[in-house]
Amino acid sequence: MKRLLIVCVLFLFLLPSCTTVSVQNEQTPFEVLTDSVVDRNGAKIDINAQYILLYYAAEWCPYCVEYAQQLKQTYSQLKQLYGSSVEFIFVGHIKDTSNDQLLAFMDQGSYPFGYLPFDKRAQSGVMELLGENRFYIPGFLLLDAQGNILASSNGESKDDYVRDRPLYHLQSLLMQDCASCQK
Repeated sequence: MKRLLIVCVLFLFLLPSCTTVSVQNEQTPFEVLTDSVVDRNGAKIDINAQYILLYYAAEWCPYCVEYAQQLKQTYSQLKQLYGSSVEFIFVGHIKDTSNDQLLAFMDQGSYPFGYLPFDKRAQSGVMELLGENRFYIPGFLLLDAQGNILASSNGESKDDYVRDRPLYHLQSLLMQDCASCQK
């Protein structure tokens, strides 16, 4: 009986040390962003770019609609010059409430780049990247490959808004590094 009691006590002490601890590999918000981009049909797009332009816009914004053709030309030119060094990701607007709104925008402009689905926005933190200042659309945030903000269309006031500021900054960065040019 004593032996059985000792075995039971040992079992109770040893059991917790034998359990398997599962380690969850949680992604950073930036990893969620780059791993979640899809095309209009929902097919995953691999994002391995040196620079990422997050595009904030909405289908109800007349300035965004007006900018569509120029944006597609700019995207095409940058991809032609710099290939996979650059990627655009449409992320919508803070007032969006569903993926249907994002898809409506993508359909409206027939955009050649991918978007971040609505259900991944909170995890990715793309709206928090805008900071506390009001963000005017259409607008961009330029990120490096680690997710650091390099340039923004906005500033502290509406007077500081320059829609293409991140595009200018990107071009100056890429022109400094001719190694990123496709041959």
